[in-house]
Amino acid sequence: MNKRKQRRDKIARLISWGHWFTFFNILLVLAIGTLYIEASEMPETALGVLYLIVNWLGHFAFLPFITFIILLFPFCLLIPYTRILRGIATLVASLGLIALVADALFYRNYGYHLNTYSLSQLATDAESIFAGASFLILLGMLLIFVVLLVFELALANIAWKRLDKLREKHWGASFGAVFVLCFLSSHSIHVWADAVFYTPITKQDDMFPLSYPTTAKTLMSKHGLLVEQRHEATQQLIRSGTSIQLHYPTRELQCARVPEAPNTLVVAIQSLNADGLQNLQGAVPELARFNSTVIGHPDTDSGMFELIYALPDLYETPINHANKLPVYLSTLLDYRVDVTVNNLSEQVTLPRAFDAFPGFNLTQPNAILGIAVADQVTPEIIAIIKNHLQRKARIFVVGVSPTATGTQEPFAPQAMQVALLHSPNVQLKAQPMVMLTDIMPTVLGSYMSCVDNAKAYAIGLDLQNDEQNLPLLTSFGQKLVVYDEEMTSIINADASIRTFSNDDLKLLPGVSPATPVLVDGIRKLKRFSGEQTE
Repeated sequence: MNKRKQRRDKIARLISWGHWFTFFNILLVLAIGTLYIEASEMPETALGVLYLIVNWLGHFAFLPFITFIILLFPFCLLIPYTRILRGIATLVASLGLIALVADALFYRNYGYHLNTYSLSQLATDAESIFAGASFLILLGMLLIFVVLLVFELALANIAWKRLDKLREKHWGASFGAVFVLCFLSSHSIHVWADAVFYTPITKQDDMFPLSYPTTAKTLMSKHGLLVEQRHEATQQLIRSGTSIQLHYPTRELQCARVPEAPNTLVVAIQSLNADGLQNLQGAVPELARFNSTVIGHPDTDSGMFELIYALPDLYETPINHANKLPVYLSTLLDYRVDVTVNNLSEQVTLPRAFDAFPGFNLTQPNAILGIAVADQVTPEIIAIIKNHLQRKARIFVVGVSPTATGTQEPFAPQAMQVALLHSPNVQLKAQPMVMLTDIMPTVLGSYMSCVDNAKAYAIGLDLQNDEQNLPLLTSFGQKLVVYDEEMTSIINADASIRTFSNDDLKLLPGVSPATPVLVDGIRKLKRFSGEQTE
């Protein structure tokens, strides 16, 4: 009995030491966490600042605590030997701190967190300064790790020797309660901000490492919570028009050049109807039709905007007003990829910025990306496609506007469908649905590999490597449309919703997309809007 009691007392003492050791590391981690705040743009509103402080306290207190629970607490029970436990704790804490320090320093210079791509990018950038720079960085991090190891070992020993005095203190529990309260409060506040699209809070999502803030859940929809806020945000998005404060790109592109990039031709045809499709496939049988449903745009000019910029037509007016070219063009120029735009159409108007864009006209480019626009399939277009096929270029031919007429539901998938054809050297994944905004990210995936894929400059995804998930929300002028597997919902400017079945186009009274669907969809659409939702 005495041995059991001694063992319990020893374990209790070790756990108490672990709590204090973790507490002191929380203070240290909080200090390192200020590096992220200092390197980021401060929120514009008082509520945003309050959330930043609460999130900082809660998140950086949570990281050491969860590390203690997962990695150290079991050793307190299984190996109740002080020296061994202090050694393990010192090593774990030092490894965690050096990882946090490295990430914080990288975030301050690049604006995003460490991952496999960013490590290689860091090494490449370092070597571009002078040979051996990456080795010096590694040596410096190793030196910092040794310093942290010595510091943590001293901290562990001090906490153990003075444990009795520390256990007499009562402020430890008070600090713990504050940290827990901040953690819960930050997630609760974020649920609300995510549901009502409050940008000063939601744009902080990527500020801290290993941060996964809670979002609006289906439970809210079931209980009818936040419906009014959802309607208000929907109305604001649809009616915003030129009032959108453009934030494009969301951040500077961090991309690496893809070696041996191919030549590519993208042909956009205003109306690729059945006759034109038959003529094209008859003249160029090498082209294969992509069997997945591809959604066009009823307005050809807006469709061309979506195709070229990989953004929904919601941003057409502010982009034209700013006279801004697609941001990926500067990256392609850095990679010496010559870009040409040839408008052979008499009816299609390209986005305003292309009025003064003659192309790069590079001498001896590494690759060529050509965009050709036509009203219909013509002998000239067929000749251009054949010429590029002979040169083994990748070919994409897409209809911009749907050709179906007189349909009961003009926004139904079958009414909005357009044709997409590609050359044999293009491999596309089968998708439940494809948008015009997906074409350019697919094309650019063979030229540039970006840290966040295309999220910094596009809404679309790479059809060669990514898979589209339904439901999918997009904008068509003054309407939002939610495409799902079995139904489609039309959201008008007054936030009224009409839903019908995709199979028989019958109306589904009382059916509307769940709140989380609209929350996620509208938030995705607003990614390039700097406007604040007050």
